[in-house]
Amino acid sequence: MNVNIGFIGLGKMGLPMAKNLLKNGYHVFGADVNENALIELQALGGDTGSMKDWIHKVQYIVLMLPSSAIVNKVVEEIINSRSSGMLNDQESLMIIDMSSSYPADTKENSSKLEAYNIGLVDAPVSGGVKKAVDGSLTIMAGGSAEQFEKCKRLLHAMGSNISLVGPSGSGHLIKAINNYLSATHLLASCEAVQLLENFGVVPEKAVNVINQSTGRNGSTEYKFPSFILTETYNSGFSLELIKKDIGMANQLFKDADAATSLPQIVYQKFNEASNALDKEADHTEINKFVSSYLLKRGILNEENEEIVPGGSGSGNDVHPRSVRQF
Repeated sequence: MNVNIGFIGLGKMGLPMAKNLLKNGYHVFGADVNENALIELQALGGDTGSMKDWIHKVQYIVLMLPSSAIVNKVVEEIINSRSSGMLNDQESLMIIDMSSSYPADTKENSSKLEAYNIGLVDAPVSGGVKKAVDGSLTIMAGGSAEQFEKCKRLLHAMGSNISLVGPSGSGHLIKAINNYLSATHLLASCEAVQLLENFGVVPEKAVNVINQSTGRNGSTEYKFPSFILTETYNSGFSLELIKKDIGMANQLFKDADAATSLPQIVYQKFNEASNALDKEADHTEINKFVSSYLLKRGILNEENEEIVPGGSGSGNDVHPRSVRQF
């Protein structure tokens, strides 16, 4: 195939995605701050090293990074690294940003890169670690039809449901809205199931009935049986990351002057949960936080004074073990 790809960001999602590119015959140059991820990629036949070592050899660069701020910084590094070489010796280059980036930043980066004859397609993903591993991610792409056609085959090595949803930034926009919807039905489902449990309904039975009814959603059908009812809370997607995405969606609604308060409410709850739970908490652990406030359950601080999450003085160092039922 003789297609070289730079892959920047070999985290929980990025590493299995890079592995699938290798399995599909692509040559991958990986970059990450985690040395163990680089070693694992090398063991499978990938290369590593400084971007300057491989920037002039690759036709594509995939970004799978934690935030728009980091993506913006890497885009500048790509421009600077490319500018240091002779234009005649360089391959054409397409950047595929599969991170959850802010759409306005994506459009700005696209315009900036165009001046250097570098293409940009935003192609964020949905499906979590499990689908990253088996290569069945949903991928929502933003860009021109021509750009999409150039990278579609590559995207099919990592996903099974791939769509061009609109112009530059559209992929990141729909990803932010998708994760906002996912967070909203997760929060609502946790509150609903805990209310039912308080009335003596077994949670497993409640979820089973809901899944046969119109209240079913992605959380009741997948997250509850897999991570919440089992109390494993190991979906692989952190509370911090979904909070970031909800915050992005909330800002998008504000930017549009949308007359709704729901995005702010959902963001507030996840922000409070982020402050109350462990720093590395899985996003499904929002269920633990819900148990601390839904039915007048208090959280005790060191002075044994009840604190209601969301009220003034909400504790920032609360651990689920410190929650008790009144």
